Amino acid sequence: MTIKEIPSNSMKIFFVALLVFSTSLSASANEGDFKIIKRSLAPTSDQNLRFQPVYQNEDWKPTQTAVIVCDMWDLHHCLNATRRGAEMAPRMNQFLKAARKNGSLIIHAPSSCMKPYGNHPGRKRAQNAPMSANLPKQIAEWCDKIPEEGQGAYPIDQTDGGEDDNPAEHEAWAKRLIAKGLNPRSPWTKQTELLDIYKEDVISDSGIEIWNVMEAAGIKNVILVGVHTNMCVLGRPFGLRRLASNGKNVVLCRDLTDTLYNPKMEPYVSHFTGTDLIIEHIEKWVCPTITSDQLLKDEPFQFKNDTRPHLVMLVAEREYMTNKTLPTFGLGHLGKNYKVTILHCDEEGQGERNDIPGTAQAVKTADILLVSVRRRALKAANFKA
Repeated sequence: MTIKEIPSNSMKIFFVALLVFSTSLSASANEGDFKIIKRSLAPTSDQNLRFQPVYQNEDWKPTQTAVIVCDMWDLHHCLNATRRGAEMAPRMNQFLKAARKNGSLIIHAPSSCMKPYGNHPGRKRAQNAPMSANLPKQIAEWCDKIPEEGQGAYPIDQTDGGEDDNPAEHEAWAKRLIAKGLNPRSPWTKQTELLDIYKEDVISDSGIEIWNVMEAAGIKNVILVGVHTNMCVLGRPFGLRRLASNGKNVVLCRDLTDTLYNPKMEPYVSHFTGTDLIIEHIEKWVCPTITSDQLLKDEPFQFKNDTRPHLVMLVAEREYMTNKTLPTFGLGHLGKNYKVTILHCDEEGQGERNDIPGTAQAVKTADILLVSVRRRALKAANFKA
């Protein structure tokens, strides 16, 4: 019996069934999307003195998403940086596997280390990608700063190079590198072998090649992982500044990165607080961030030596000016030993008076809660960790 011969009542059932089937297919396809929660920091006023976290939920199609692995070298001139990279790499590899399994493009970018990969299919793919019609003018160049960053002060002093090694250990490490025939200032030769490279992946350290590959693959969303946050992750031609400035929906995975910061330099805080400050700088002026558990469905990664108790400060008053004094106190006196999160209320006459944005998220991981609030009835739901 043809469709024309089906009775009218049966036709209705047929089309309803077809509609349900079609809807199910659509829902099934959407279930494979990455459920991304982007965090950024927005100023509470035009003066850019205080900031609030802003969380934005987005569904990303894995096939329109790339993960760029920045400078996860086999060795580094800073011994502690080498150690932290090796500690973070297994978690990063899990993250890459999850992204790859869902159809995302993985781009390995160990700068200045292309020679070992000359015959790899991933290297050939980068070299053979068609030239993009919308190639940005400065995509081949390092980027020290974008205009938005001029609105705030850079949070750490990295002019010493950022090494945080014990001097005796550092000297011994340099001698070991020399004994291996390596330059102790740039000993890297390839990407760490703790990260798997598949034949369908891409290998490149060229901003032009990486842009061409992403455009050819229809990539709209980019996740940056790797090191070092305050240097290469921000500044490389394929780094956060260039991609954000040229229209990519780019994020930093904030628990799969590390800085080169020496606690003996300003603002004289722990290495991990230095990383937090750079992440805040990025969230204010460059791009949002995410965490690896959004793909892996567990808990974010944390370095074993990051044992800082988490102190959350809720500030919502002007009478005693704790909106000015507590941030200064938190960084200057607690930054060496505590992870400090400071949350501010909306400015007077703006937003919701009894809400301090970001409270619910911060309280979940807080060890200590300091509340400086005057004449406000904060939402009870935000304190159910």
